[in-house]
Amino acid sequence: MKIRRQPSNGAFTTPRSMLPLVVIAVLLFALPVVMLVVGAFRNAPPGQPAQWSLDAFGRTLGSASTYTTFANSLVIAVLCAGFSILLAVVLVFFAVRSTAPLRRIVTPVMVLVLALPPLFYAMSWGMLWNPRLGQVNQWWMALTGGDEPLFSAYSWPGLVSVMVLKGTSFCYLLLLGPFRAMDRTLEEAAQMAGASRLRTIFNIDLAVLMPAISGVVILNLIIGLEAFEVPLFLGTPAGIDVFSTEVYGYIADQTPADYGGASVLSLVLVALVLLMVAVQWRVLGRKNYTTVTGKSYDTAPWEIGGWRWAGTGIIALYVLFGVALPLAQLLLGSFQPFFGGDVYSTANYEMLLSDPRTMEALRSTIIVAVVGGLAAVALAFIMMYAVSHNETWMRRVLEMLTWLPFTLPGIVLALGLAWTYVSLPGIRQLYGSMLLVGLGLVIAAAPIATRAIQPALMQINRELEEASRISGARPTRVVFGVVLPLIAPSFFAAWFVVAIVISGNLSIPVLLSSSLTPTVPLLVYDLNTQGYASRAAALLILVLSTLTVGMMLLLALQRVATVVARRYRVSGHASSPPREATKAKS
Repeated sequence: MKIRRQPSNGAFTTPRSMLPLVVIAVLLFALPVVMLVVGAFRNAPPGQPAQWSLDAFGRTLGSASTYTTFANSLVIAVLCAGFSILLAVVLVFFAVRSTAPLRRIVTPVMVLVLALPPLFYAMSWGMLWNPRLGQVNQWWMALTGGDEPLFSAYSWPGLVSVMVLKGTSFCYLLLLGPFRAMDRTLEEAAQMAGASRLRTIFNIDLAVLMPAISGVVILNLIIGLEAFEVPLFLGTPAGIDVFSTEVYGYIADQTPADYGGASVLSLVLVALVLLMVAVQWRVLGRKNYTTVTGKSYDTAPWEIGGWRWAGTGIIALYVLFGVALPLAQLLLGSFQPFFGGDVYSTANYEMLLSDPRTMEALRSTIIVAVVGGLAAVALAFIMMYAVSHNETWMRRVLEMLTWLPFTLPGIVLALGLAWTYVSLPGIRQLYGSMLLVGLGLVIAAAPIATRAIQPALMQINRELEEASRISGARPTRVVFGVVLPLIAPSFFAAWFVVAIVISGNLSIPVLLSSSLTPTVPLLVYDLNTQGYASRAAALLILVLSTLTVGMMLLLALQRVATVVARRYRVSGHASSPPREATKAKS
């Protein structure tokens, strides 16, 4: 007797329909990790005949520098996570729960800081607080008549300060929702019982939000462990090595390159990050986030009296050091033919625009950012759509695979991709090409695209798709005719954010690019290490200007998409029968 299979209710609802996506996810996200493990046991460079041994483990784990690097990485991660969460809690409180005059600019500034690549902060702070040539230090030494700078970016305080400014934006945006949803009546009840405002904040607000805060702390610890650009620019000249820069040094600073040692060190870093992820899941899985109930609740801000001026001062200082001063220094430095001089001209821009290598890097970076951003968001859309429509165990597998690149630092992912590309037949000839660099950047940006697309998909009621299918629409038409138009604003926003991330990524191109296919971040790094800091600043200004124009165009497209989606909802087109079904009925 032949058993009839149960008909599918839509795309990606059966294990068979999920299998191709799982295979693609394994090849893109899991294979580089597997090849990284294999590379740790190979006593030969990529592409050479394998000589299997444990020499790399003994050589790397027996070196004292490994444990110094381990201590540096942990100290930086802990300091950055602690100060970032503290500053983020203060800023989000003044922005959401107070009447501070500048509270409305905090969220846009945080979005801007998060969007700016780490390379921007590494370059701008390296120039602003250069111990000898930085403008602020020059003014300070002229004022005091001494030779000691006020502050140096190439130091532990400088490295931690830059990473805290960047990490605060990440923490702020993750805490914004929980702070907004908090019930004001909890605070009023505490004050009616005689508690002071400060005691109410610590005993009520922070206690209720502790699950969210603890989760953000762990995520920020992961980001601190994975940092590459800022430690490379500011830490390496000061002799401060972390895991990511040490991995790069094993390959770039040794002849021949020690790929085995770099792979072993990468596995240690991956193990630390996975441990943090496991702790995060355990902490968040056992906590109760309930702050909004079925009863009416109040989210009105506090009248905090004179403290609102203190909040205004903190907001102004963050805007000054997080956006205004770095941008001003980068712009001012780009017009100096020699960094630190008193002469200003457009010589750097003229030289860059007349250099074929620079124009090729700009062209390649823009193409990779636009096309790669679209590819990453489209891939994230397909996978998250499948996850939201599948009820089998394969949805968990697919979701975990999409998270995997987030647990890999960029330089480690680049090393795993290098092992993969060199080992696979037919792809080895493409190593160093812009195609494989773009693929690596798409893989690195996929977790960001996934987290940006998933909330938008979760807001769509399945009844809209079911109504279209009942009317005769095929799954592809349901996706392109119903789902995609409704999430178009989020899709365009995710595209722009991912494009920015790709355009500022240095860790992937630094190992996968060749001298013939440089990207802008790689060219900026080369110019800076060669002593042409002003020219590197001008190149970054050109990229930021291009991104600004792109943002304006994307905002226009997003506004059009929002209008179309609103009309789509009003007209009820999602539930109307397709033309083919109407003809069939007639």
